[in-house]
Amino acid sequence: MTRPLHNLDLILTLLPPRLLRHVEFVIGRDDRVIVAKTWVELDMLLRTNPVSIAVIDPSSDGAGKTTEFERVRANYPSLPIVAYVPLTAAAFRAVAQLSRLGLDHVILYCHDDSADRMLATIDKARSNPLTIRFIKVLRPRLDRLPISIVKAVEEMLAEPHRYPSAQDIALSANVSVVRLYRSFHHANLGPPRRMVMAAKLLRAYSHLRDPGQSVGGVSTKLAYRNPRVLAEHMNEVFGLTPSRVKDYLTEDQAVARLLAWIVPDETN
Repeated sequence: MTRPLHNLDLILTLLPPRLLRHVEFVIGRDDRVIVAKTWVELDMLLRTNPVSIAVIDPSSDGAGKTTEFERVRANYPSLPIVAYVPLTAAAFRAVAQLSRLGLDHVILYCHDDSADRMLATIDKARSNPLTIRFIKVLRPRLDRLPISIVKAVEEMLAEPHRYPSAQDIALSANVSVVRLYRSFHHANLGPPRRMVMAAKLLRAYSHLRDPGQSVGGVSTKLAYRNPRVLAEHMNEVFGLTPSRVKDYLTEDQAVARLLAWIVPDETN
């Protein structure tokens, strides 16, 4: 049995009705599935919604939409995409074309779309490489935390827009805020509020590198009160404005600066 998706993952779909119904059945909560009816609407929804993954039928909204797929791929390269297709010649031709353009994950309707297989494919595709890398660097310190807090921190890093404050980590871990702070101190981590801020900045950095994203859109995705707050946080930690981060900060530098900020007395 595959592990379930995070409870609050948002999945953006562009699918015909019968395929959409099955996705909603597997996911189990309709409010986690955002439905686009056209490629244009899909692009609009991507700008301001904290989507974890897109599940599409490449032949939706007209057959063989290679140009539309290329545009989405170019504007949102960090977005994981899964093709969910019926057993038709048109869909297979579209998948063959799009595979050459970077499509890696395909699910066949009524063939390999059982709940376990679909969840496993979506979960594999949706993993954010930069978040995984950051967690790996933090692992020696995270392992000093109680298991419930580790789980809450990892879920917060996966869905930072759902955690406005350190209190939300404590609530997710079912511990008091005082215990949370003590546990972080024991693990040689800075205050939990910094971890919350670091999670948002890491995801903001990833989003801002996508050409289709704007500072305002990223701010909305990550539940900032306004873009000015995001800019202030970026400047505090990275010493750069959001508009300059993608051009002047590499992934290595972003991870290193966030780590140094979370653990001020270590440089790792």
